[in-house]
Amino acid sequence: MNANANEPIEPHGAEQIEYLVKAVQAGQVEHYRGIVLHFQRKLHLYCYHMTGDRAESEDIVQEVFLKAFREIGKYRPTVSFSAWLYKIAYRHCLNSLKRHKGQHRLLSLIKLQWPSAPSPRTAETADHLLTGLSPEDRQLIILRTLEERSFAEIAELTSVNAVALRKKFERIRKKLRNQTRKEILDEGLFPGL
Repeated sequence: MNANANEPIEPHGAEQIEYLVKAVQAGQVEHYRGIVLHFQRKLHLYCYHMTGDRAESEDIVQEVFLKAFREIGKYRPTVSFSAWLYKIAYRHCLNSLKRHKGQHRLLSLIKLQWPSAPSPRTAETADHLLTGLSPEDRQLIILRTLEERSFAEIAELTSVNAVALRKKFERIRKKLRNQTRKEILDEGLFPGL
């Protein structure tokens, strides 16, 4: 653990993050830098994949860190700080999606999770496939596939049972795979299928 907030920051474990949070709550605000450095890239990727807009996600991450700093005194370790922070990020992403009517691409998500999606028009296909997903479904897909979080971690973050999340994830995956197959057949991309 670095005692000086200006020294290079190593990736932190949950205990180290809780230590930094307690230090900030005690008035040692310079330790907030370590929290920001630890979560900044992960939150940016999460917000980018939730909204599909790089500039918007950068703004959201700044808003999340500002809100978390202002509200850090209210944080209690009944859930991990990471889960608490991601709940703030999720709410900000939802607000952004509502403002922009939810027409955002999650192209890299489709490439990672469903590599068999048609490549000639992958962007349009991704938009089309994801149009029907709710923000909650997007969140589940992003946290599981891009963040590589366990269902137990996602359950902590969302306050939903891990078993229910696993079932929901499989239903979403099956739905998107079926839609992909239907698109391929309907558009005649692969005659004879």
